[in-house]
Amino acid sequence: MNLVSIPPVKSALAMRSHSATIAFLVIAALTLAPTAAPQASTIVALAKIRQSWVEDLRSKKLEPILKFYAPDAVFLQPSGERITGSAVLRTLFQNIMASFDSDLVLHSRNLETSGDLAYDSGDFEETLTTIATGAKISSKGSYIIIYRHQPNGDWLIVQHAWMGSPPPGT
Repeated sequence: MNLVSIPPVKSALAMRSHSATIAFLVIAALTLAPTAAPQASTIVALAKIRQSWVEDLRSKKLEPILKFYAPDAVFLQPSGERITGSAVLRTLFQNIMASFDSDLVLHSRNLETSGDLAYDSGDFEETLTTIATGAKISSKGSYIIIYRHQPNGDWLIVQHAWMGSPPPGT
């Protein structure tokens, strides 16, 4: 006995619904595709900022490191001290650079953007060498850096926090 399989008949409503769904998905894909590239390029740019910041700290380049911060940026130290503004950040970095050689390594765990804000969160390991004595001080912990996109296209640090055991004497 031969049985012939007959495909189910789709109603006109079901076929229109299927076509509408496909059209919606195509429009959604085309609409969302352009935003993926800018976010990816932003992530790359922020990773480069992080790397340049570390290199500038290691090589004691004060002016370049200060250019990464907004004028009203806040720096939260492991001690809990809140440092706000360009002048105080300048003093902080001058003191650090005059007192220590840094061998800082950052391990980013999350780097994401949302509109005009972005954050980079991860872990750090640092060995500070006291310039006066040659003594080495090791510390590790976590960090978070929050950036705001500026009208000129730059990303500047607006909040920067370190959590962990602060090195003795800092």
